[in-house]
Amino acid sequence: MVRATSKSEIIRCIQELVPLGSPEPQDSQVLATLTKLTSDLIQAYQAEGQLQEDPFTDVWGRTIHLYESAVSSQVRGKVVLVTGGEGCVGSALVKKLIALGARQVVSVDKLRCASLYDHTPIKVQKQAIALYAADVRNYHALKYIFETEKPDIVFHLAAQRLPGLAEVQIRETVTTALCGTHHIIRLCEEYGVQQCIFSSTGKAARYFTAEVYAASKKLCEWQLAQAAQTGNVTYSMVRFTHMLNNSSVCQQISDKIQQGKIINIHAPHRYITAQNINEALHLLLNALVLSQPKKLKFLTVRNLGWPTETLEIALYKLLESGKHLPIYFQGLLPGYEEPCFLGQFDWSKPTETHLLINALENSQVEASGDMMLAELAYFSSEVLNKHLAIIQTLTDNLSLPEANIRYGLKTAVKEVTSSIFAQTPSQTLLKILKWGTNPKQLASEGASLECHQDIIELIVQGLYGRLMQKCLLSTYKNISEFETLIKLLTTLPSIQQEVTYLKAVSQQHCDDLTSTVNLSTFSFALCS
Repeated sequence: MVRATSKSEIIRCIQELVPLGSPEPQDSQVLATLTKLTSDLIQAYQAEGQLQEDPFTDVWGRTIHLYESAVSSQVRGKVVLVTGGEGCVGSALVKKLIALGARQVVSVDKLRCASLYDHTPIKVQKQAIALYAADVRNYHALKYIFETEKPDIVFHLAAQRLPGLAEVQIRETVTTALCGTHHIIRLCEEYGVQQCIFSSTGKAARYFTAEVYAASKKLCEWQLAQAAQTGNVTYSMVRFTHMLNNSSVCQQISDKIQQGKIINIHAPHRYITAQNINEALHLLLNALVLSQPKKLKFLTVRNLGWPTETLEIALYKLLESGKHLPIYFQGLLPGYEEPCFLGQFDWSKPTETHLLINALENSQVEASGDMMLAELAYFSSEVLNKHLAIIQTLTDNLSLPEANIRYGLKTAVKEVTSSIFAQTPSQTLLKILKWGTNPKQLASEGASLECHQDIIELIVQGLYGRLMQKCLLSTYKNISEFETLIKLLTTLPSIQQEVTYLKAVSQQHCDDLTSTVNLSTFSFALCS
């Protein structure tokens, strides 16, 4: 056998030896071959100038502006409550708030919580920090804390942080997200809190998602947006990406190396964007001064740098350790499977596309130049409230399988998104459809229309009965491209009525074009 030397060849050999989805290999000969291939792969990366430094060197050194004086004036002498206050970001935020002059910081976390149902949570006072062991799903415990501490400002960070675990602990993930956020909103309004800042995820930028982690975050965002419009509290939000200081990916790889075990990677050519904890803190704190009453504005880091390959992270850590261990690709796990829909980004301005903001979310570069400031697309509160009530019923019934909750979550996101598309200009929807269904781009990624079936169905349904020829011509300069799209859409049986409508619009355009040509020919003949 000729020895593989290029990265692609070595990766192919690893996948042929242990196909995606296979159980972790145990055979000693297979492990020895994998170890050799992994060593070859490191050399192949090095030959291309990679693995010379930590792939996240630039991320570790990044910073964004903090409006420190304005933030300090907001928190000085105030009582600030932080849910998830003993987590990675929460604990750092608590310390920073004290440094900025907060009179008292109240940390609420379930970490030391003995019981979900304890209405009088245990309090530990450490100088200007009050630590409460309480779960945000426990309304009575939260009410006790609000009544006792009377917070002026709330940072709501409590949530499940692992997408993979969210697919296993569905009820806990969903109730923590939706019930917890509902409780926080209700108590903020009742106790006259001035501002409430919520931490979300870049995964919520997807128009539609069936993943439990991302879907629950999307619904939380909509809850906050609704509260911002109808309530008296000023709400704002941040969207984080992969938190490097608390990286489950990096930690898992490091643990396997330390234990001398085989290293499992989801798949080759998988990339993540990352940010450091100081960027996260500055986003949260800047949200205090960049918020706007009656609108849910949100902040993200503007420059996230180039995405980093998870395989490169593993190889660098392995090389740094000096150990010779095998790597294999286990396949994508639930919570990490959804492919990226390119119509999510606004390609009319390709240099300004942002991974954490979708094409319907009105965004702009914030004055410092370090952050993006955006707001959610309009949605139907009536549809949202209907589905929140349904999900509440599903989660309350402990005898129901958790798969029912996942389905209810998926349905909720789908119908709220449908309400957004119903209000979106047809030309914008058509552009999104064009960007997301580019045949050449799909082929280059090894994807198909079926990979994005749910979101494509929603967009096409949003166009039904609303597509004007003027809009069609301004988006598709060549009508044959639109006809090619229609042929592709005929493979999706659930939207055949909508596809028939699109065919009629296209045919009408062709008929009008033919009439115009015939009229021109007739006029020319008369003149002759």
